[in-house]
Amino acid sequence: MRLEPGRVVSSRAGRDRDKLYVVYRVLEDGFVLVVDGDKRTVARPKRKNPRHLVAHPVVAEGLGARWARGETVKDAEVRAALAALAAKLEEAG
Repeated sequence: MRLEPGRVVSSRAGRDRDKLYVVYRVLEDGFVLVVDGDKRTVARPKRKNPRHLVAHPVVAEGLGARWARGETVKDAEVRAALAALAAKLEEAG
């Protein structure tokens, strides 16, 4: 699956294993910046190697489109979108 702004991912290993994030930006060096709206805010995203992430088949379309247009997204909006998409992932199993 392609990593793009708005894609829901989870960490494969480390102390943040299985933590859900939303891809904020794809960097030119191949790394991605991820946010969760809580510990990793939009102002302080986490830089991750894509090999250490699992991409899920759900995308926060609204967030990705707004980031692509250069609009500001609040951390509360990221948390709300991530909670809704996490519930969707739980239903899908």
